[in-house]
Amino acid sequence: MSGVLSFKDVAVSYGSLQALKGVTFEVAGGAVGLLGPNGAGKSTLIKAILGLVSVDRGGISVLGRESRVLGPAVRDRVGYVPEREGVRAGLSGVAWVAFLGQLSGLPRPSAIERAHEVLQYVDLGESRYRNVETYSTGMQQRLKLAAALVHDPALVLLDEPTSGMDPVGREEMLELCADLVKQGKTVLLSTHILKDVEAICSDVVILHAGKVLASASVKDWTKSEAQHYLVQWEGDAEAFVTACRKAGFKAEDGDKGLFRVVLPPGVSPRTLFQLAMEGGGLIQRLVRESTSLEVLFLEALQKNGVAQNAGL
Repeated sequence: MSGVLSFKDVAVSYGSLQALKGVTFEVAGGAVGLLGPNGAGKSTLIKAILGLVSVDRGGISVLGRESRVLGPAVRDRVGYVPEREGVRAGLSGVAWVAFLGQLSGLPRPSAIERAHEVLQYVDLGESRYRNVETYSTGMQQRLKLAAALVHDPALVLLDEPTSGMDPVGREEMLELCADLVKQGKTVLLSTHILKDVEAICSDVVILHAGKVLASASVKDWTKSEAQHYLVQWEGDAEAFVTACRKAGFKAEDGDKGLFRVVLPPGVSPRTLFQLAMEGGGLIQRLVRESTSLEVLFLEALQKNGVAQNAGL
């Protein structure tokens, strides 16, 4: 297996519960979003990378090395920002980050020096001597990121890094994540916030019930998936909608002659003009709408027979 991170037919179980069922995908680099409803297997996947859960079958490659061969040493090559906890009360920010640096194999002087550097990087330089329990939620999230970076890993795993943050703090965290990619690090962002993935990720992997539903470039996926059009129609509205639906296109009634029509991949928008002629009406305006990741996510679930209420 090649790439920064590779999964090949990975299965993980907790007793009789199968959390991952033959997961296969590859991360070549950059920022990759890991999406899926609660219980999809996202946290289990991260734990499998870190060696915190046993793999029943399949293989995981981290930075070109088989994770089973690396064992616990894989954590010296990977940075991890957990969703919950991740800080130790009674310690200052710099003491906590330096301690984790030592656990990652850094000598104490180097760990302390790096702790100061990464705390400055995440904008906690002025608060580094405060006890971590006095930090706000946003500050604690940035502290966890600093701890994940102290040993300068090439791969950073982020589990809901903007959870509980206000809009300003969320934007600051996303800017930091984007900057890590510019530095050449690979970021795996596990989140339920689709806007976060759209903001920084070039690729996305969608999990549901322990299986990969989709894995692709966000840009290519957006282009290749169903096409969403805003149509201004002059004529019998009911006739237009009926013609679209008869042709197998999703069409929604709109106000003042405006309709939203979804064309399957590969279908030319010229088809709509043909339908207009058959319906005895006129298309005055046809505009392709940008497709949000949320729409694509729901479509991926629906294609695989998953109820819409299983979405994020």
